[in-house]
Amino acid sequence: MLFAILAGVAALMLLPGLLLGPSLDAAVFTHAAGELGNGAALYADVWDHKPPGVYLLLAGPQLALFFVNAWWVSWVLSVLATAGAGTALAIACRRMGASPEATLVASIAGVVAMSQYLLALGGGLTEPFATLPVAVALVMVLKPGAAWSPRQLAVIGLLLSVAVLTSLQLIPGALGVTGILLARLPRSGRLPAGAWIVGAGLVPVVAIVAWLVATGAFGAAVDALVGYSAAYRALRGDADQAGSTAVVTWTLLSLLFLIVPALLGAMTLARRQPLDRVVLIACGGWIGLSILLFVFQGRFYAHYAVPLAVPLALLASAGVDRLDEMLLNTSQQSRQAMILAPFAFAILVSLWGGVAAGRMEWLPIARDHDRSTAVAEVVRELTDDGGRIWVWGNEPTLYLDADRRQATRYPYLYPIVTQGYATPEMIDATIAALETDPPALVIDAGSDTPGSAGFHHLIIPRALATDGRDLDILDPLREYIDANYEYVDVVEGWVIYERVAP
Repeated sequence: MLFAILAGVAALMLLPGLLLGPSLDAAVFTHAAGELGNGAALYADVWDHKPPGVYLLLAGPQLALFFVNAWWVSWVLSVLATAGAGTALAIACRRMGASPEATLVASIAGVVAMSQYLLALGGGLTEPFATLPVAVALVMVLKPGAAWSPRQLAVIGLLLSVAVLTSLQLIPGALGVTGILLARLPRSGRLPAGAWIVGAGLVPVVAIVAWLVATGAFGAAVDALVGYSAAYRALRGDADQAGSTAVVTWTLLSLLFLIVPALLGAMTLARRQPLDRVVLIACGGWIGLSILLFVFQGRFYAHYAVPLAVPLALLASAGVDRLDEMLLNTSQQSRQAMILAPFAFAILVSLWGGVAAGRMEWLPIARDHDRSTAVAEVVRELTDDGGRIWVWGNEPTLYLDADRRQATRYPYLYPIVTQGYATPEMIDATIAALETDPPALVIDAGSDTPGSAGFHHLIIPRALATDGRDLDILDPLREYIDANYEYVDVVEGWVIYERVAP
């Protein structure tokens, strides 16, 4: 019943994603999973720079539900993962001694935090999928009695490994959960337990490496995961720092309704039994290491904070019980009002911050969704089922809306304009792919209207609106498209070019 309630809450909070369409990252994950189902090799044939877990997770259900819109599949899985994490969180709260009422409040608050639009962007992101296995592992390490069989330790190791292979943002969470388990064991049992966890965690890593080697994509995977990530991190500039500061501020405001009771819960746990203090230290370490990871990455996006809903809500459950005790210990209404004031203020601020910042995120996504839907209708009219198109820019949603495959390995074009990563050889390889299997259409989706500022121009000149990825070695691509494609139409500001018959 609790899972059903939390699934309803998550579905309601994520509903804008179903109505507005996916964000850039969610569209990439969904589309790339579909390409895997069509036989493409991850990283080699369909490029991205995230760990492989999310693509593998989405590819299977997409194949099984081939008759359902791929984005709907991703959205439903996001709802289930968020509700599952909330249910596991509730069990963890109960094992920490929280009352049923506090558990319900904390689990709903955690799901609301994870699924609000500012953080979840309507679903389909890696962090909720990765948070679920860590939350389940947390339940396992909080079991009554500090004794785990080798099989249980192996399951914990597998869960934490799958989480990290889905999102690197869960590394602090995996360490925090492991720390709770090891702290509950006698010193003589810590090394064997750690060995079981690490050994089991290596199993999916080895399996994925073997799969990448077998598909000939291991080198491409290392290049994308390590090479691109290093180059992108090196591009940090003043604009990135200013943008990250603003996002951090909005994220803190939107999570204030969880942070305030979590602070009260932390003070409560600090005065209780040893297990409570261990969990307090682990939750604090999870949050602190996450902050250090954000600093190391050099940028902060609100969805990075999705996993932090788990330690915050776990602490908040103790805070809610403590708040209840404080209210019961005083009968004066004025005193009760003073106690409740900071919590009411936190809820109001979070509501305002979440809606205001979420609106800034969903307006451009909604505009692009409407534009992509209109262009997709024209694309379907001009191309055959199963045909290929190439979208110039960073709008992979069009591949989903048009139900057409990509013509090169890049579902979006940031990698070929990133200083320190893009090379002329990558441009040559892209042209070779276009020549080998020419797409019927090229759609310039690099700006809202022809000539307005946006991504690097194709044929029609425009100003560059850059986020630091401004390397321009694209002239050979422009020349190829100019020589082999002709202008057809402008639909909702995106220019469509059709291949000239040989």
